[in-house]
Amino acid sequence: MITIPLFIACVAGLVYATRHKLVLSDTELVQYGFRKKHIQLEQIESITENLGAYIVKSANNSIRITTDLQNKNRFKDQLIAQIQEVDLSKNYLPGNRLAAEDQHKIFEQFRHMIDVGTETETLFKADATLFEQLTESAYYLGYEHPVHSFLNRAYDIEGAELNTLLKQRTEEAYTSDSSIFILPHHLEWLILCLGSGDIIVKPASE
Repeated sequence: MITIPLFIACVAGLVYATRHKLVLSDTELVQYGFRKKHIQLEQIESITENLGAYIVKSANNSIRITTDLQNKNRFKDQLIAQIQEVDLSKNYLPGNRLAAEDQHKIFEQFRHMIDVGTETETLFKADATLFEQLTESAYYLGYEHPVHSFLNRAYDIEGAELNTLLKQRTEEAYTSDSSIFILPHHLEWLILCLGSGDIIVKPASE
């Protein structure tokens, strides 16, 4: 005989399973249930693991990805891939994208040069006229997202393509939450273009 508490638990479980689901679209993550929640992909501030679930947070909302809703790891990977697609479309950069291993090396070099420049107090601010001095045939171009490291990208870009990109950004007074940096292939100096529009230079060591 099924007891009343067990029956209630079964009914509650059935209702939860049929009414609670996650839907990932091109632009947002939606949780259907007793209270519908949705978060725009561009507004996601963090994806963290806690007590066997992934917590997706924006400034005003949070959604749990748990095993009773989906295979949480697979769904989390799908979510990250979709966020990457949105960011890639919104913040397109020209050039040939580097493989993951090469990208990691470029970002390590970038951070090392910023650290050295900070320690030696050799970083300085510049203006857009500096771009006129970029005459090499090719460069490394990096894109650093302010929140999600999985959105960072690095490219090998022809000098002409880079000059066109920088000219366009200068003429449009382009601003963004993200930053880009420029490294020559010999890795001797660095130009960092902050999302605020500020330009920071790490000159070649003497």
